[in-house]
Amino acid sequence: MGPSGSGKTTLLNLLATIDQPTAGTMLISGTDPTNLSDNKLAIFRRKQLGFVFQDFNLLDTLTVRENILLPLALDRVSKRTMTDRLENVASQLGITDILDKRVTEISGGQQQRTACARAVIHEPTLVLADEPTGNLDSKAARNVMDTLSTMNQKQEATILMVTHDATAASYCDRIVFIKDGHFFTEIRKGERQQTFYQKILDTLSVLGGDFHDPSPSRS
Repeated sequence: MGPSGSGKTTLLNLLATIDQPTAGTMLISGTDPTNLSDNKLAIFRRKQLGFVFQDFNLLDTLTVRENILLPLALDRVSKRTMTDRLENVASQLGITDILDKRVTEISGGQQQRTACARAVIHEPTLVLADEPTGNLDSKAARNVMDTLSTMNQKQEATILMVTHDATAASYCDRIVFIKDGHFFTEIRKGERQQTFYQKILDTLSVLGGDFHDPSPSRS
């Protein structure tokens, strides 16, 4: 978290291997992607990283099933493996009943859950989420954050999320605050989400900037 211009998107772009650092070293699972050739970098990105975007970035011409399976199809994974993984992730994220629908036939919350399923179907090391609740109403946003929590717990997916929303942030285990491109502070979750939420608000009040400040959806 951090105010506009603090470097959140830059950090995400670096981790996504879209941009390259001008100094320092970046390691993802022990690998420095800046040292990889273009072909190896493409493979690294496809196998090690998953992406969840604010605008979903689903293909309207494909069904929910086809969108989710796209990363596996690109890697030419066997049909049996594709079927097994799809059944597992769709069940965990509660989208089994919409697999054969077109993207245009489902709600925004369902689209984001579809995007989450696509992000973890290939079992990446790191999932990058860029304002995943930014285009959703409060109920759909809660569902998506529950989905990300499920991915973290059941898929054992490490998720790094950029958000302005204190409620969404309160679902996380650890929050790193940055300001003007530098580390500012960090806080970690305790037993109660409500207490953690208040700590987030207190930190944001010191940090400054524009943030969403709704009441948390649950304790």
